[in-house]
Amino acid sequence: MTAEEYLADAQRLIGMASKEISPNMNDQEVIASTMFFSLGVERLLKFILADVNPVFVLSNGDFKNAAPCLYKHRFVNDDQHKVTSSQPDHDVVSFRLALQRALLFSNGVKDHRQLLYTLANHRDILAHRPLSGLDIPKAKRLLTKDAYKLLNDICSEHSIPTNGFFGENNDHLQTLSNRLQEEEAFAQDMEARLEQHRALWIDRSSSPEFVSQAKNQTASLLLLPDQDFSYEPIDCPACAQEAVARIEPDYDYDPVERISFVTGVFVDSINCCFCDLQLTDYEELNYVDANSILSGD
Repeated sequence: MTAEEYLADAQRLIGMASKEISPNMNDQEVIASTMFFSLGVERLLKFILADVNPVFVLSNGDFKNAAPCLYKHRFVNDDQHKVTSSQPDHDVVSFRLALQRALLFSNGVKDHRQLLYTLANHRDILAHRPLSGLDIPKAKRLLTKDAYKLLNDICSEHSIPTNGFFGENNDHLQTLSNRLQEEEAFAQDMEARLEQHRALWIDRSSSPEFVSQAKNQTASLLLLPDQDFSYEPIDCPACAQEAVARIEPDYDYDPVERISFVTGVFVDSINCCFCDLQLTDYEELNYVDANSILSGD
């Protein structure tokens, strides 16, 4: 096969995979999309190799084998001295070997090496083992979060538009991938932040004087008078000590009766005197499920 043929096959297979990719994929859709996507990516890796030299795709790249496999149509004389094989081996390299070779020629492949090894494992499971062995949530996340970025990074190197792979689903998958990438980055930042405050508490917990002071400050906050807010104890998301949640009522206005009324309440902030954690942003509070205190969960 030529580089162009590998690329065309990759586009077709990945296009078939993209039709099913969504946050609401069921197990069967994840299995089908993972198989088509893995087959398409394998051909994309071979396109990268063939674009440099088609011989790099063959399992046996020796002249005796490669010449009749790839260039017999260009022979102008008979092979009187038997310098080529009369029964050449047309086998091509495996997914993993194609990946190892493509690493030399593609920064996109290098940047996503771990993802590609995972995809190779998914492919092996689907091809050779019970389908129940596939980690469905992991495969689904790879498809929804990472598939578009992988293709985009490789396509950028070769000036190939991604919609050649994803077609009419291109914009949808780009938006979905970007959103999940941002969510993961936020989650990583939050976990690092919580860990910092957890470590701070561990360092402070050996001081009885500090612990006593933090307890007194917490008690004082819980007793703060405020007409607009109330204060409730909550387990600190970082250090698990008693923190203070400020509860704000949510109001609506009745234009007929010309009165305001409370429609509900929500957590406005969390403050911990033991580890100095302070959460005020709605994304931060949502991440630690702050409003569970209101339902008793």
